[in-house]
Amino acid sequence: MELPKSGYSCVPFWIPADKFSRTYAVDFMSFHPKLNSALQDYAKRHEGNSFQIALLGSEAVIIQGLYKGERYQDRLSTTITVKPAGPGRTWMEIKISSNDPKIFSEYLREAARELFQIIEKGTGIPPQE
Repeated sequence: MELPKSGYSCVPFWIPADKFSRTYAVDFMSFHPKLNSALQDYAKRHEGNSFQIALLGSEAVIIQGLYKGERYQDRLSTTITVKPAGPGRTWMEIKISSNDPKIFSEYLREAARELFQIIEKGTGIPPQE
């Protein structure tokens, strides 16, 4: 089968989600409410951002949303997963993606760093070294 010569494709362009994670020295049950509160406060103060809990369980909390980065003004699809990582420890992963072909992996990495900073500032909890 020969490709059309027009240069256009019917297949949508999509960049798969990049994953980033950190561990925090705080128990899961006290971390995830602070995390959600920090994200809600940020979204209220910064137009174009929204986050909502998609799963609330004793083994995991998943927050999905749209994050409008500082440098690039398009909204990025975001999934934040929080799980217990042992006594007094919590593991958090951010998956962030875009369907904009101008968004590169380095920008997604930068946006994830921004989200970690927002969360850490909003919760007052630094990552575990």
